[in-house]
Amino acid sequence: MRKRLMETNPNSFRKLVQTFLEASGRGYWETSEENLEKLRVLYSEVEDKIEGIDR
Repeated sequence: MRKRLMETNPNSFRKLVQTFLEASGRGYWETSEENLEKLRVLYSEVEDKIEGIDR
């Protein structure tokens, strides 16, 4: 699902990931640091895709 969302609607996927990160930062959602790091990586990947950067 992640791959499909990133391909078909990267802006929505970015917003989804951003919402999870923001909820965690505000204390509304508790998760492991490992999950947060995965979300940060995903956010970076989708940002690159939107901006047309290949890494």
